[in-house]
Amino acid sequence: MNNRIINLATHRLRPAVAVAAMVGLMSVSVSAADQKAAVDPRADELLKRMGDYLGQAQFFSVSAEVWQDQLSSGQRIQADRAVDLQVRRPNRLRAEVHSPRRNRELIYDGSAITLFNRAQNFYGTVHSSGSLDEAMDAASDRFGIAMPLEDFVRSDPHKDLMHKVTSGADIGPVTVMGVLCEHLAFTQDNIDWQVWIENGARPVPRKFVITYKDEPDSPQFIAIFSNWDFTTRLPDFVFHFERPAGASKIKVKEMKAENHAHKTEEK
Repeated sequence: MNNRIINLATHRLRPAVAVAAMVGLMSVSVSAADQKAAVDPRADELLKRMGDYLGQAQFFSVSAEVWQDQLSSGQRIQADRAVDLQVRRPNRLRAEVHSPRRNRELIYDGSAITLFNRAQNFYGTVHSSGSLDEAMDAASDRFGIAMPLEDFVRSDPHKDLMHKVTSGADIGPVTVMGVLCEHLAFTQDNIDWQVWIENGARPVPRKFVITYKDEPDSPQFIAIFSNWDFTTRLPDFVFHFERPAGASKIKVKEMKAENHAHKTEEK
């Protein structure tokens, strides 16, 4: 769920069209007001608090157990994987993904993104620079590389998550793995998503669920977060890729223009 802002260009209108344009703008304003009113202010406030807490953290580590629905012979099957994230702003990231069928790492050291398949012992490198947001955008737009749980890594998670939201609600308090949380639910055109935010002085996400409404049988993505750590410092060597013995280097191909256009339309 990597949202992109669409910039709309405006053009001068002839006087004969101006009245119609004004009516249209009034309608848009009313629609925007209705959309804003459809989001519970309490839900927006809690999500903003979470986003500020994560976005302003200079470094953090977290683990997540991820479950994702897949269809197999017409039956919905849940596949799982474990994700370990280490983030140091403004431009360092390490993500490790483990499951019985995969063992992969993604490392951004401020100048390059390296993808490493530990199970098959090969890796590829994409040159990139800038902030985490800029690196994630470049990796997604140019190479189709998705950073694990990137909505929570971005500098402004609230802005990124809320970009296409049409309604939202504060469902109320609930416990996740024994931790008291506030349950929020939001709706977009093609997806519904929910987040459970820890109550108290540390408003971190404890659970995150996406329901893909435009796909057959509305599959879900579920992430359960644990081991949040905002005190252990992350030195440079954490984000340095050391080529393992015998590892093969492969070329990471840039997406074709037509695929890029199609990908952008689907977001």
